[in-house]
Amino acid sequence: MNLFDRFILTLYSLALVVISLFVMAAGLNLISSVYIETAITEMYTSSQVGLIYFATAAVFFLVSLRFLFSSMRGGSVSRSHTAPSVQRSNEYGNVQITVETLESLATHAARRIRGIRDLKARIAVRENGTAVHMKVTVDGETPIPDLTQQIQQAVKERIETIAGVELTEVTVLVSEVAQPGSGSRIRRVE
Repeated sequence: MNLFDRFILTLYSLALVVISLFVMAAGLNLISSVYIETAITEMYTSSQVGLIYFATAAVFFLVSLRFLFSSMRGGSVSRSHTAPSVQRSNEYGNVQITVETLESLATHAARRIRGIRDLKARIAVRENGTAVHMKVTVDGETPIPDLTQQIQQAVKERIETIAGVELTEVTVLVSEVAQPGSGSRIRRVE
């Protein structure tokens, strides 16, 4: 359900709460019957008041139809909420591998490389293929060009071997160099 539908549903629900409270109060004789009779008489005698009641009822009717039809298409809506995945076909049928699984494989492969302190992997599934975007923090002791090349190679090999998903690219963003004292040894010269 998109944001507009949620907003309309909230307003619709609030209006129904007010109407329900009014009907319950009238049923318990908490609202004078004179007030109700006056409102009904005003609706029949004044064309402007009648038009307002008609417009309000028409809006409620249209909103009700919208929610009714969107609930009938519930099967297609629920399919759109499944986890994003990469789909592969073979002679036995279809296989879907979730993006989270591929991210886990990429993270596991990159963590094995010496010089990585922290990392985050994101998978982008596009029409032209699947890409991995890595954001890493390095220790500052290993040359960054060598380190990023090792990451790219390890992630590509791991995902293609384990998941059978061919990657179009593996990009690496070195976001930070870890400072001494944040888990690394400080070398002292005496």
